[in-house]
Amino acid sequence: MKKLLTLVVLLLSLNAFGQGQLQKEASGNLVFSSGQVMQLAQVIPSEKFAWAPQAGVRSFAEVFAHIVSANYFFASKLGAKIPEGVKMETLEKDLKTKEAIEAALKQSYESIITAVKNIKDGDLAKKIEFPFPGEYTDMSAVLIAAGHSNEHLGQLIAYSRMNGITPPWSQAK
Repeated sequence: MKKLLTLVVLLLSLNAFGQGQLQKEASGNLVFSSGQVMQLAQVIPSEKFAWAPQAGVRSFAEVFAHIVSANYFFASKLGAKIPEGVKMETLEKDLKTKEAIEAALKQSYESIITAVKNIKDGDLAKKIEFPFPGEYTDMSAVLIAAGHSNEHLGQLIAYSRMNGITPPWSQAK
């Protein structure tokens, strides 16, 4: 009986240790990728923001604006309120200057990171609706948000290198 009680206590403590683990790791991933996205936004000259690799492909500015929009979208799916003054319908067109994009990136990443941190473990399996086919949960939104940020970080790194811009974290010391 004593061994069984010890085993139960051990299992309960392991379960408690895992509480919030997804939220901690996913928010940490978003903090890391957001730092790199925002570093790139800072080092890309404002005159390059309109550059795109070819017609019909997003420019630097459009990729950054898309990231902002997606961060708010995923945060709202996780229960966060969209900040006052942000118009989701026109957001990607409204962000025109480097300064506006940098400010919006910061605010949108704060929104999604906070939303991820605040999810309760019991809500991770809660169903949510996305505007594309499939079944999704709060956990899906967290994982897609983290993947989305990294996907576009890679795109921005490629754009930067095509323009002779070395990401700050890659520069020789």
